[in-house]
Amino acid sequence: MPDFEKLLKKLDDLTTSANTSCNEFTNLLIALGFQIENCGSAGHKIARHPAVSLIEYPNYNCGHNKGEAVKRPYIKKLYKFVKQHEEVIKEYLQ
Repeated sequence: MPDFEKLLKKLDDLTTSANTSCNEFTNLLIALGFQIENCGSAGHKIARHPAVSLIEYPNYNCGHNKGEAVKRPYIKKLYKFVKQHEEVIKEYLQ
């Protein structure tokens, strides 16, 4: 399992990147311990983290095509979520 700080830095870098593929973003979230669930609509996903108990978890959209990029606002939302729950997520990954 990669170091939490490296994963967080990579997520931070994605908040300013031009394009981030759905696969790259989803794999990074999985490395951070998230469980990704598909929603009813095409490309829409919910990112749940077992270390954080909430009623509503952050979501993101991969669009309708397999290789489509994840839009920056979704990445920023997930980054903010990880920063907000940094301690419990870091502890979960150890």
